[in-house]
Amino acid sequence: MNTRTDMAHEALRQWPELAGVEEENEAKGPIRISRIRVCTAAAERKLDKPRGSYVTLTLPEGGLANRDIRKAAGRSLAVELSPLMGGCRSVLVIGLGNRHVTPDALGPQTVESLFVTRHVQNHFPELLPKGTRIVSAFAAGVMGMTGLETAEAVAGIASVLRPELIIAVDALASSESDHVGAMIQLNDTGISPGAGVGNFRMGLSKASLGIPVIAVGIPLVLTAEAILYSGFARMGAEDLFQKARRALGQRFLSMCVTPKDIDAMVKDGAAILSYGLNLALFGEKYGALEGLMR
Repeated sequence: MNTRTDMAHEALRQWPELAGVEEENEAKGPIRISRIRVCTAAAERKLDKPRGSYVTLTLPEGGLANRDIRKAAGRSLAVELSPLMGGCRSVLVIGLGNRHVTPDALGPQTVESLFVTRHVQNHFPELLPKGTRIVSAFAAGVMGMTGLETAEAVAGIASVLRPELIIAVDALASSESDHVGAMIQLNDTGISPGAGVGNFRMGLSKASLGIPVIAVGIPLVLTAEAILYSGFARMGAEDLFQKARRALGQRFLSMCVTPKDIDAMVKDGAAILSYGLNLALFGEKYGALEGLMR
């Protein structure tokens, strides 16, 4: 069985030796890095991941709660993100999710700590170091709160700001309990909010918005079905999994599960992402802007 996941790293594990996929792995201090490139239409269909680049950073156990690991992860995120951003001069960062639902608040909490510079550039440009990127940020909310598809809201804002790049930040779904709160994924293919838990919304991508979209996220939820399957698979008892699946029913299997310390995970995860994004967006100007923005 192939369980649903937002993580390209996990999807590839379900299809070992898949043609049309390139992968390289590296360790940088405590952070393990996997770079996957989906190159063909056939691989895209098998993995259910659009063609493009996917980078996964894996933290050591308990890494989110460790300040030094968070700093190392943020720096690694910036290093991996910078080449995907290229030389764009203006960036819109979108925090996806519902700030009132803890597992879904990663995006809104991340954008709250970003260095936004568009208003300073417009009104007090002399305060910014020369060549500073123009950065705007927006917490998009969810359709149940706004009545809008997130992609519609982003398209409207982008039509006014005309950014050269959009970065979307969201909580992701995993198929492995060990990966929850232990990985960071970024890609250059965009994102379909809620797809990992079967709640499909309009996608944010270059195809839908006309602007390149980079997605960044941390897996914070998984379905009950994924937990069940993982346990039976480790015992080599997939036949028992199928019996349990039929007995429990889809209502139970589709339930979304989070760790008990999810509030701390979201807070610490948002700290990593905002630090890494600020480093990537502003590079050598980070220090000067930190003093100005804080």
